[in-house]
Amino acid sequence: MKAKLALLSSFLFIVTSLVFSGGTSATAASTSSVYKISTRNCPATATQKITGTLTLGVSGPLSGPIAPFVDAYVQGIKDRYAYQNAHGGIKGVQLAVTAADDQFNPAMTKSNVDGWIQSGNVQVATLFGSGPLAAVAPDQNLACLPLLMASSSADQYRNIKQYPWTTQFLPSNSVEETAEVKMIQNTFPHNKTITMAIAEDMTGSGAAYLAGMRAAVKGTNVKIKAVVPFTSAPTAAITLKKDKANVVFGALVVPECVQLTGAMARVGYKPPLTVQASNCGSAALMFAPAGAAANGQKLVFWEKDPGNPIYKNDPGWKHYVAAATSVDPTAAVGNTYYETGYMTADMEVNSYLIAAKSPSGLTRASIMQAARNQNYQEPLFINGLKWIMNAKEAFGIMKLQPLVYSAKTKSFDYQGAIINTCPQILGAKNCTGGL
Repeated sequence: MKAKLALLSSFLFIVTSLVFSGGTSATAASTSSVYKISTRNCPATATQKITGTLTLGVSGPLSGPIAPFVDAYVQGIKDRYAYQNAHGGIKGVQLAVTAADDQFNPAMTKSNVDGWIQSGNVQVATLFGSGPLAAVAPDQNLACLPLLMASSSADQYRNIKQYPWTTQFLPSNSVEETAEVKMIQNTFPHNKTITMAIAEDMTGSGAAYLAGMRAAVKGTNVKIKAVVPFTSAPTAAITLKKDKANVVFGALVVPECVQLTGAMARVGYKPPLTVQASNCGSAALMFAPAGAAANGQKLVFWEKDPGNPIYKNDPGWKHYVAAATSVDPTAAVGNTYYETGYMTADMEVNSYLIAAKSPSGLTRASIMQAARNQNYQEPLFINGLKWIMNAKEAFGIMKLQPLVYSAKTKSFDYQGAIINTCPQILGAKNCTGGL
């Protein structure tokens, strides 16, 4: 009975609270759409107060070709946590990060997360990739361990009833690919049919992107002409050149996107349009190394591009740089993956602050309750975009900004208006005012 009353009090608190994090404000969802986390079948740890230290467990490919990007991401998390610790932590609770290598191998990810569940030494977890998330989500939800801001685009784990203790940071496939199809149609407004060839990464992430694109093109004039396995960049480039599609879509992960661009250039092929997946959204790291070959490539994105002169005097960008360098003078603030890690950590901190102010205090359950009910203006989001989570919207990001890469400036330019996918995916009545 006490647990039920505590949850009800938390519910009422989140409805009315206003919390400040990172110099910006965040409000909870409206009463009609607040999601209430259940601890009915959870272990006792779910409702125990967190004291002393809150530890985030990060499982990711800390070795192998993706490691440099993941290392930067993890350092961004560490620096945002360090900044919070320097400003009182979470009502006195200090934040810590422990990272474990999984080599992008789902079995190793599961081993890491299972170990954290059994030891009880980690109160919140996160990970990289749709394959690793698939391996972890069922048991992690049974254990009531909050898994926040997973770097995955898979749609199925947005099902709140099945996976209430899991949130994902990357836009879902349905959101991203819906926006990409709209951007493609805007690029070819006079084409009766727009043909697409897809280069597919051969992991769960590539499969998720492909499934999302297949769903997004249904009922449109965009037709998938070919799907090319990305097992070898040169071989894929030669095959794509033969396909002669209007659009090449890279259903890829870093660093495959820049590898694809380089390989197509080496075989003398530049499609009328190349669209890269959002996880490749670093102008400096995923586009600039390809030189002129990347000029004109497009993507849909939500994050302020580091180094882009248009953000030089942006308040959110300036606060990020000042805060990060105050705790880490060598902080790689110009690295997109560092910035993304810092940004996801900022949204985690926002959840912790809301949870700590709830009647039940800082617990795993109150953290998950807070994470599930957000209307947050993240300072590093492109202006006009917000992080929205509630009982009706489990997507986080449903608006995306089309961008086009300029080889001349080595940065992205805005390409048209922000695309709002919420009405198309959820129906207008289920889209909150925050969108």
